[in-house]
Amino acid sequence: MNIILSDVGLSALEADGTVLVTGGPGSGKTTLALLKAQRQIAALEGGQEVLFLSFSRAAVRQVLLRCKDILTAKERKQIAVRTYHAFCMDILRSHGRLLNGRHPTILFPGPERLAKAKHEGDWAIEVQRLAVEDGRYAFSTFADRAADLLARSSSLRELISEMYPIVIVDEFQDTDDAQWALVQQLALNSTLVTLADPDQRIFDYQADIDPRRLDQYRATFTPKEFDFGGANHRSPNASILSFADAVMANETLPTTSDVKQLSTYPRNHEASVHAAVTWMLSQLRKAGIEHPSVAVLGRSNGYVSDISLMLGKEHTYNQHLLKPLEHHVVRDAELTAAAAQVVASILEWPLHDVTSAAATTLDCIADFYDMKNAEHPSNSAQNIAASYRAAASNVRAGKEPRSGAAKAVKRACEAGLAFRGDAIADWLTARAVLESSDKLAELLTAARFRLFRATDEIGGRLAAQWAETGTYQGARIIVQRALNLGKLLATETEPRGVVLMTLHKSKGKEFDGVVIVEGQYAGAFFNEKRERPPFAATRRLLRVGITRARHQVVLVRPSTAPPLTLPPGTEGSAA
Repeated sequence: MNIILSDVGLSALEADGTVLVTGGPGSGKTTLALLKAQRQIAALEGGQEVLFLSFSRAAVRQVLLRCKDILTAKERKQIAVRTYHAFCMDILRSHGRLLNGRHPTILFPGPERLAKAKHEGDWAIEVQRLAVEDGRYAFSTFADRAADLLARSSSLRELISEMYPIVIVDEFQDTDDAQWALVQQLALNSTLVTLADPDQRIFDYQADIDPRRLDQYRATFTPKEFDFGGANHRSPNASILSFADAVMANETLPTTSDVKQLSTYPRNHEASVHAAVTWMLSQLRKAGIEHPSVAVLGRSNGYVSDISLMLGKEHTYNQHLLKPLEHHVVRDAELTAAAAQVVASILEWPLHDVTSAAATTLDCIADFYDMKNAEHPSNSAQNIAASYRAAASNVRAGKEPRSGAAKAVKRACEAGLAFRGDAIADWLTARAVLESSDKLAELLTAARFRLFRATDEIGGRLAAQWAETGTYQGARIIVQRALNLGKLLATETEPRGVVLMTLHKSKGKEFDGVVIVEGQYAGAFFNEKRERPPFAATRRLLRVGITRARHQVVLVRPSTAPPLTLPPGTEGSAA
């Protein structure tokens, strides 16, 4: 691949020692880091690798894809692209016994959330006690405990740095206190190449993410610093970045065909959202993209669920019938896992009598609402979980469940499902049971996530189980293990189709097109109850969402919403 670097890029490539590279989305920071890694790989000794640390599996996936463009197959074997969680978990599993003499175990997020709900004291204190005294590590303690381990054992720190003499740190502006402590330990014996975009700082509402982190880094390491500015290689022929920068700066928006704004009225809002996504897919296909990827972004998980319901129904727009759009939802990972358990339990129906099968699924639905209540306690979630638990008990006792949704599940189980061994088709057949009652809509939305691709862990394991036994025996165990593994690993597969998520979750991802949807109330962008004008944090967040697109952006907003940018002195009207 022929890569032309700017003068600043060439200087950064030639620089030795600790380096800090700043710049906007698509400015070439990752490319530069991989080119520096390529230069170092030739000098590595046997067993040594370049370590590339990032925050999310989505970001890791993008880096892995970029590695294929820049590095040879042999070179790629000497770069370890990991999330903080995966890297720290490996350290704790291998060496955690040094902290307290106990064999380390991992408390995965699902079980942690349920344990948190049952714990009567301060969970933050308890989760630290579990790590320090019991050697049981929740994800939230990984970086803190790994940093402590490296601080207390110079031999281990030197061993890790000998394995990873070069460490690339991505998205540094969002590094929390524990991750910052870990980076400082790694820097004692390894050389840092650090990448950051100050304008993508969208998590500093969290108490342990310091908005001064870049200044702390400069003061601690005195790095050679290179600013890639507003160069944009993600969408070089589009005006997407300049539009996003104007939104962030609250300045006059440039006129561009790459970003469209669609105003809606209450009576046609849902149809307009549906039409915008359909139009985006059509435009991208006309542009020659055979399998386009479209991200549909909302402000909150709740509003993303609303959008899912909009896309899942038929609408009429300008006298054109819009059929439901197949899509999947990236939402709360633990609710997704709980919803997957419900579908997996349905795959197991043919293995059990109707009573046992239906009751097990009803228990799984109750688990879903227990999981929801554990993170966001509410009487509603508690009551719904209790009602499904009671329905499961009634079914086991030979009684008819009281709720309509539970009755619908039991009737579907009595009617029976025919599976044929095609993991994708059978999963969709099982998931369709959740369409039997409107009361299951929330669960159905959580279950609208894409499990199956050519190399998908779950699809492969379920297919293998069918090939061996002619059934999906143990489907729940298969799904749970694969999802736990998936929390740590990333695949190199590009996203396809329509994907729904929050603006925050879009960070680190890229799509051919992006549709950003604002709701009238729950999904509003500018809300003075949440943030004061001129809404700097929201503007940074919108910039992140807009710049996820390679080709086209559509913003769907109520006609009553305030303008994206406002003249000086009128900020207060964006309430």
